[in-house]
Formats: sequence, structure tokens, C-alpha cells
Amino acid sequence: MVRIAGEVNQIKYKGEAIPIVNGLLKKNGKPKKPYEVFYYQNISAIENGMADFDFMKLPRQINEECVFDNGTNWGNLAPNDVSHCVSLISRVTNLSNTPELNQIFGFQQMKTNNDLTDILSEFISDENNDIKLLRLNLESVKYDFQVRETLVNAIGKFLLTKARSGSFRNSPVVVFIDEAHQFLNKSIKDEYFDSKPLDAFDSIAKECRKYGLFLCIATQMPRDIPQGTLSQMGTFIAHRLINHYDKEAVSSACNTANKNTLDFLPILGEGEAILTGVDFPMPVIMKFEEPKVKPDSSTPKLK
Repeated sequence: MVRIAGEVNQIKYKGEAIPIVNGLLKKNGKPKKPYEVFYYQNISAIENGMADFDFMKLPRQINEECVFDNGTNWGNLAPNDVSHCVSLISRVTNLSNTPELNQIFGFQQMKTNNDLTDILSEFISDENNDIKLLRLNLESVKYDFQVRETLVNAIGKFLLTKARSGSFRNSPVVVFIDEAHQFLNKSIKDEYFDSKPLDAFDSIAKECRKYGLFLCIATQMPRDIPQGTLSQMGTFIAHRLINHYDKEAVSSACNTANKNTLDFLPILGEGEAILTGVDFPMPVIMKFEEPKVKPDSSTPKLK
């Protein structure tokens, strides 16, 4: 499926028409050649991963795809193919009617000026060089159905595609991820418990430096960050770490952090940290001043 602008009822190829009824491509009993030509002429728009189509019409379009292949022509509806796709159609329908997902992805809404991809593209564009910071607040995003992880990975996938296309070569971008352990090293599972890794930022860490896209992450649990991502970090600022696995994660990812220095991690005080990385010949112990606006992160007192 590809979004067709305007009120288009058909697409013609050498006199043969591809009928479009209510936004659905009809194949039943039609010649195959026009569809094949249309696909290859629009393959960059169809296969770009942007999913630029009406999600609410996807279940019906899947049904329209279930037709017999009669060589040079499409045949009638294939009942067996439809039955094989019932599970897929049900999952798509359930997703489109899940409130938590609709809140973020707007399956039941037309594209608006608040579309996140448009906001990111405007921020990235050369015309907005005076805008130095774009902050995305996920405070209102629900935790159910892995909406947060999926949304953050979708943002990473969008930035990864932009980077590979060369959008950041002249205007490099640094992405900061706070509480990174909530979003990285995650996966989603389908009804058959097959996992799909959400690894967009892992790919950004591994390959996007040459494209001008850089990654900075903050986490309280380094052990939950993929080792491949940590190993690509050039600089570490490590505050107090008590857990053995957290220490080992930093140690294995940063070869300049020798064992003697890492032994100080559990006994660091408030505001103290160890700075180490490829640009530092030896680790440095630092002391940070208190912030002017202090975070409200104290533990509630039990009465």
C-alpha cells in the first residue's frame, strides 16, 4: 500500500487501469502488469520503512491481496489465503483499536502539524540552525503494551534513516537519552513469542559517527545497556556504582578504566564521578557542584 494524494479512483498504465476504491487497491480479476510497473516505479516510497499509508485500511488491504495468481492476471478471492491471514488481520485490528497506542501513533487520526516526524525534520533542516535543542518529554506516554520502548525505537529508526541519507553531514546532531535502560536492549514479542529486537540506537552507536549522528546516554544500570552500545562510547562519566555487574559492564566497555580505579566506584560520594575514555591517558576523579535547580529525587520518608 502507498498513500495516493487526492481523490484518485484509478491509476492507468498503457490503457490498463488499477482501480482504487476508498483508498484500497483492487486486484480481483485484473491484469498483473500494471501493478508490477506501479510497484517498481514507486518502490522507494513503498519500501522506505516510513509506513506512509492509512493504517486503518491495512486489514482490508491485506484481504484484497488474497487473490489467486493466474499467470498474467490476478484471479478471484482465495479463501485459503484469507484464512491464513486471519491472525495477522486480527492483530492489526487490535493494534489500531488499542487506546495506549492510538494516543501516540494516532492510527485513527489524519496526519496533523503535530506529527513528530515533521517536528524532527524541521529541527534537523538547515533553515533552523538557530534552534539548538529539541527536548522530547515522555512523561505522559503510557507504560503498557511497550509503547514507550516502541516509540523511542521508532524515533531512533527515523534518525538512523536520516543519518544514512546524509542529512547530518553538514549539521551534526547529538542525541541524549536519559534513563536509557528503559529503552535500550529491549524487544517486542508477537503472539507466537517470536522476539523482534528494538535495536535502532544500537545501530546508531555502531555506525553513525561517520554520518554526523552522535549518541549520549545516561543510566543508573549500565548492565542493562547492550554491550555493543557501551563499547562504542568514547567517554564515560561513572558515578557511584555498587552492583558488581554494573562495574563489570563499565570495565569491559572501557579499557582505560583499570581495576584499581574501578574499585573506587562503590565509595564515591555525592557529586563525585570518575571520568575516563579514549581521550584521557588515565582516569580522572571529578567533583561536580550542586545544580542550581535541584531534582526532586529524594526517597519518601516512612512515617
